[in-house]
Amino acid sequence: MRKRNVKMFVLIMMTGVCYGAAKPKAPAGRSQGEVSAVFRADQVLLKEILQGPSYRITGRVKVEEYKYVFTVKSDFGEFTARGRDMLGLRLRELKSIEAAKVLAKDPHEVNGILAPLEDTGKGLNLFITQPLETLGRAPKGFGLMVNQYLDPSDRRAGSLERRKLAVDLDCDPETTNPILKKLLDDMSLKHGAGSLLTKTAMVFVPGLGLLPTTAEMKEAIANNPPSEINKQIDKELEAAGVEKSLRSRFRKSAAFTTMQRLQLMGQFRALNGISGRAALIEAAAHAYSEAEALSVIQEGKMLADLRLTKPIVRLEFVGLPLAVFNNGTHVFVCSYDYLTNTQALIDGVSAFRASKPLVPTVLLTSGGVSAAATKTLESARVDVEIVELGTRDR
Repeated sequence: MRKRNVKMFVLIMMTGVCYGAAKPKAPAGRSQGEVSAVFRADQVLLKEILQGPSYRITGRVKVEEYKYVFTVKSDFGEFTARGRDMLGLRLRELKSIEAAKVLAKDPHEVNGILAPLEDTGKGLNLFITQPLETLGRAPKGFGLMVNQYLDPSDRRAGSLERRKLAVDLDCDPETTNPILKKLLDDMSLKHGAGSLLTKTAMVFVPGLGLLPTTAEMKEAIANNPPSEINKQIDKELEAAGVEKSLRSRFRKSAAFTTMQRLQLMGQFRALNGISGRAALIEAAAHAYSEAEALSVIQEGKMLADLRLTKPIVRLEFVGLPLAVFNNGTHVFVCSYDYLTNTQALIDGVSAFRASKPLVPTVLLTSGGVSAAATKTLESARVDVEIVELGTRDR
């Protein structure tokens, strides 16, 4: 029950007082009555995303817990990315590394940092075994003292010079990518004030449906420690009426970087005036990983876009964000890649309809839906609407 991306209509179980549903009888990730979905990469991704200067996406794409699982062969080894949003982030990080090679005032320095990691498999090992650590660690003692007195987000983002370097490379200074993290660490430690890069505009291939960062977000990240930005976010949420414990969980969540919190806040502001918009923050507080955090940001964007065309009167969090229209229609919003016919789906929609037999219901998703899942939803009179986020969905 800890993973929100296998819950779909297990949201009913999250609100048992309202819907009175029982727990699913089979693991939520196991598809019922259908062969496990497997696609080719070119079936679910645009051609320009399949290959870049330092990577290519190969092989078959499985579906696990409603997310595509991509295999990426890069200069730093082979790694997997779960979900389109996570793939988009990893590809943009690889482009930031390539940009550093091209734009650095001293390219030899960048090559010296990266050479031991390229074509050796060591980079792959880091992706798998050390996703939250740098290659080098400070000795115990004074290093632990620093950890005691610095905000965790400030430690991850580093110095002013490091944050500015990250912004110049169009990446997140709190990145969990250990290769990019080492590059930022080493380059910023060896230089004082002043730009480390030539002033040349960088052009990136859009990273799937990944939301861009605005100029205002980049300026805030470059010039302010994350702890200060997070304090301002907390004050804004307090003024919006979000209760303290929920604000605290969101602020302290290790799933989100400060940049990602800013992205989510952009969607929160776009929902101003809608009753219960704190549901988006509650969804964020339930995210258990960075991939989940990215999914919540995407769901926030889907809600913000939805309100431009439909009169939303209130939002709820019931395991997924739920929008209620003024005509009584319920719309569940999810950023799944490919919805399969899991036991959770079967049990959930059945319980929902038993409790709410007359409520018009829509599932709004950013991905595909299998034939078997479509049949289950149709039998429960749940309409499916799909929004495109830059991929070729099946």
